[in-house]
Amino acid sequence: MRKTAVLTLATLLFALPGVTAEVRPEVRAKAAGILDALKRIEEERGRPAAALRSLTFTEAEFNAYVVCRLDAENEPFVKVAEFKLLADDHIEGRITIDLGDRRSSGLLPKRQDLLFSAGIETRDGKIKISMDKLFLGTQPIAPAVVDVIIGVVSRLQGVEPTSLEDWYDLPPGVRKLESRAGQVVVYY
Repeated sequence: MRKTAVLTLATLLFALPGVTAEVRPEVRAKAAGILDALKRIEEERGRPAAALRSLTFTEAEFNAYVVCRLDAENEPFVKVAEFKLLADDHIEGRITIDLGDRRSSGLLPKRQDLLFSAGIETRDGKIKISMDKLFLGTQPIAPAVVDVIIGVVSRLQGVEPTSLEDWYDLPPGVRKLESRAGQVVVYY
């Protein structure tokens, strides 16, 4: 569940439509630009500091990248992650969590949608998500409640809990992100 919160809500900053057992070739092709760019950015990060450069990607590319990341991470809980990139560093999204046969102490149904709107803040290669609105299914929920759920499920799974308010590392070499309507701008 820790990776679920981090990957989906923070690295959010790269999340997307429908995850399946195997990522379809057309989804991989759509994500290829971001995957290649991140690889180049990581390889170049040891070079002397230069002026800040940027690359812009579409919402569809961003969502395809997330599908590929969830697949690569072999994420057991997140089944779908879809994001709408808005102006002024705001996002909206839906994350479908499926706990399968794992016990959740009755806190969550086995499969549930998390819907949200949030602001993002990035600096020094890290990102923080500030929830504006959060819903579990159709019920409004306070982010603090999600933190409690993450804590309980994390303990049940034997991993260290995290918080929605934590700062998380961006991909290596990425210094900051910016969201615009239908786009993400990667600064490196």
